[in-house]
Amino acid sequence: KVRGSNPFQRTIKTRKRCLRVFIFHITKKERFTMETTWIGQLILLLIIVSVFGFGIYFFSPARAEKQNKKNAMPNEDQQGKDLVLRQLHRFAATNDFKVIRPVSIQQDRYNADLDALLIGWFGVLGVKCIGYNGTIYGQAKQAEWVQEINGQRNTFENPLQKAEQSARAIREVLFAAKIKQVPVETVVVFTGKNAELALPRSTGHYTPEQFHTYLKSVHFEEDNKVDVEQVAKLFEA
Repeated sequence: KVRGSNPFQRTIKTRKRCLRVFIFHITKKERFTMETTWIGQLILLLIIVSVFGFGIYFFSPARAEKQNKKNAMPNEDQQGKDLVLRQLHRFAATNDFKVIRPVSIQQDRYNADLDALLIGWFGVLGVKCIGYNGTIYGQAKQAEWVQEINGQRNTFENPLQKAEQSARAIREVLFAAKIKQVPVETVVVFTGKNAELALPRSTGHYTPEQFHTYLKSVHFEEDNKVDVEQVAKLFEA
């Protein structure tokens, strides 16, 4: 009798072999499933951490401060503004005028935001200094002007229109105090050391040099019977 030729024994061997193959595939499948589940959990964890980290950064004070700096107009020239205001104080002292600074008026109709008021017998002069550097573009009737600097274009509200609103607010304060016939004027002085003004001369703006010359004009020698002390008290509070 040939060994292994028993059909029953061959059947048992075949079944054992099939069982081993089946167990191998089952084990392999479970191992693959576990590996897949572990990778999925890792990816999910990474997503959660990323979202959480982004949320912390997005609402952080540091980001808010950085965003505010980004949105702010660059290159404000404080030195030029200080120079103009010192010049204004010297002029007032020489002529017995008064300087009030700064001036902020909040009213229902008009608001005033000025760096200084010069009050004399001639009337009231409001001064607003703009310390932007770069190239400045604009027209008198345009709602927004443009600053071009370092390859960027920034828009800002027409300062002449804002100055006119300030003049109206000053007149409202004078009228409310029953002080009439006081001439009121506001001027805008561009004090940026590296500013290039691409503006029509007709807009009525000033550079520090032009403003210094304007203060020497006969306009400020006029006596319009303005009570300097009385008017100054209205805006000192």
